[in-house]
Amino acid sequence: MAFPPEAFIIGAQRSGTTSLASLLNQHPDITVSDPKEPDFFTINWDRGLDWYRSCFKQESRILVDASVSYAMAPVRQGVRHGSIVERILELSPQARFVYMVRDPAERCYSSYWHDVRAGREQRSLRQAVAQGAYYSNASFYYEQILNFLDHFSLDRFYFVSFPQFVRDPTTCASQCAAFFGANDGFNFKSEKAKNQAFLYNGFGRNMRDIFGENALKALSNFAHRHIPPFLHAGLKQAFYSQVPPMSDADRSWLSDRFREDTTAFQKLTGVSLSHDSLDLGVLPLSQQSMP
Repeated sequence: MAFPPEAFIIGAQRSGTTSLASLLNQHPDITVSDPKEPDFFTINWDRGLDWYRSCFKQESRILVDASVSYAMAPVRQGVRHGSIVERILELSPQARFVYMVRDPAERCYSSYWHDVRAGREQRSLRQAVAQGAYYSNASFYYEQILNFLDHFSLDRFYFVSFPQFVRDPTTCASQCAAFFGANDGFNFKSEKAKNQAFLYNGFGRNMRDIFGENALKALSNFAHRHIPPFLHAGLKQAFYSQVPPMSDADRSWLSDRFREDTTAFQKLTGVSLSHDSLDLGVLPLSQQSMP
């Protein structure tokens, strides 16, 4: 087994990383860590290499760590937070990174509603974002990538557009697999999207509070496997409702918050993060695959 891993999906959170990791795990050359986010270089460093090795259950030529916490460092302009990246460099100096990007306002909004759904957040969107950096840190793509560029060159990064991935996930998976050095010619099979945005309705919230969110997720997975597909929509409606769309005012407020970082990221990478251009999936795909 090719431990330690040299292939990483570093984020951004709420940008399709779970679905991409699940697709990549189909490839016979690739094993994705279990759990998908071992967070070894952030919160689990002290657990040691034997623990990290145990997160890779299969022997494969390419091991993938898909921890989005690696691109969620605190953002303070002019201050680098390189300890995470230094640890990666120490263990895997030939590392390559896939960085999934999404309109930063949409990513922040999705992260907020993810915690609202889980019952961890009761504040309004603007209160939550203004009073704490958790929801916004991962949307400052330029600041996050600078932490890595102190130690790795830009050609070690492959950028994937969230809308592009949603439109054609298997092609994106093939491109990422090639970038990580996997053999060509494997046909990925489409899967049900992971971590889709939704809210619990009143009944769903009561059930979540009684049994916990993990139990409801397990029940949902069981139902998806064993209940006829024509009943799925009705069961979803019994527990879930849709996340409300982002208002124009909130989009403008969030976009202003990320504007300077977004502009710098675009100049550095050639990747546009504006809402309109990201919908077109305009991203450079010229990075070379890992030798």
